[in-house]
Amino acid sequence: MLDSLKFSRELNLLFLSIFLFATAIGIDLVTFPTVLTLNHVDPAHIGLASTCEIIGGIFASFFLSRFVGKLGMMRALGFSAFGYSAAILLIYFYQGFWLWILFAIFMGCCWFIYVIVRQSWLNILLTDEQRGIATGIFSMIVSAGLAIGPVIVNFTGASSYLSFIISAILVLSSYNCILLLRKSPQPKIESKRIALKDFFKKNPNCFMARFFLDFQTYILLIFTVVFGVHLGFSYEAAGLLITAYMASGFFDIWVGFLLKKVSPYNLINIGFLACIYSFIIILLYAKSYLLLVALYFVFGMSIACIYVSVFKIANEDYEKEKLVAANATFQLIGSIGSLCGTLTGGILINIFGSQGFPIAIILSCVFYLTFLVINEKKYSK
Repeated sequence: MLDSLKFSRELNLLFLSIFLFATAIGIDLVTFPTVLTLNHVDPAHIGLASTCEIIGGIFASFFLSRFVGKLGMMRALGFSAFGYSAAILLIYFYQGFWLWILFAIFMGCCWFIYVIVRQSWLNILLTDEQRGIATGIFSMIVSAGLAIGPVIVNFTGASSYLSFIISAILVLSSYNCILLLRKSPQPKIESKRIALKDFFKKNPNCFMARFFLDFQTYILLIFTVVFGVHLGFSYEAAGLLITAYMASGFFDIWVGFLLKKVSPYNLINIGFLACIYSFIIILLYAKSYLLLVALYFVFGMSIACIYVSVFKIANEDYEKEKLVAANATFQLIGSIGSLCGTLTGGILINIFGSQGFPIAIILSCVFYLTFLVINEKKYSK
């Protein structure tokens, strides 16, 4: 087992970079909705603001392969890291909702480039034997970073500019890890995009699992603070629910080991079923903070089964030189799911109040499992 955890210097630096950036995002997940809420922006418009960041990512997906092919991985990463950190420092000074929207779209572009290029580089370096466990580690360190972010905010303050400065420094620090690889040979990539319909035809289950994975996780990440405040908790206490969700990240590596013996498709189905049960209980007993913390943790373990499995499937379906294009399309699927999720979550919260939050996540799981049953019947015929 220990031999499976030994990776090259390049992989370790990429893991560290991913962790630092995830910590910055964890801070932003609390501070951004806090600033909007303090400026009297309602939940539906907070969802819209988050959606615009996703729209920026969708826009970037159409030119990512060519952009990276022309500039090279290192320059593309530098552009996106510096752009994202500068936007964090400026977005704190709220000057109106529409200006925030413009910042959100720009940050979405930078985020998409920065995340997908590093993720693709990571998968290019991995062997097929390493991929399941490495994907678990990748997911675990992302969860750890996102969990630590709200803890930092708990000390620095959700509305403090210091939180924004720390987030920007973490982004630049993550890029410094990448700079240590500038003398390493950069992988060759294809600049041709992979269309959504081609990805769906190749593996419809993988497509839909990713769509609904991001649909529900973005609802949770964007609206947990809003949900917690609706229930009477402070911004900081509500933010710590995200930490409870992300604290389950250690389980991701065990999913990686499980994938050596269990079908990833079975783990995906188990994950969605567990997500439904977790949020049915949240829907019925949401007023207990300790119960919420426990259920967020269980939900995170359920998401790990889906996340690690679906990433392993997607990265094994394509050759290494196509992984940047494949991961761009794979993230585009998730971004569309996120877009639908944040809009749906905001609308349902406006209609049903805080109960709209768990309802939205339950519905996403039901829709995926319904598709699964219909698709299985279609192929069985």
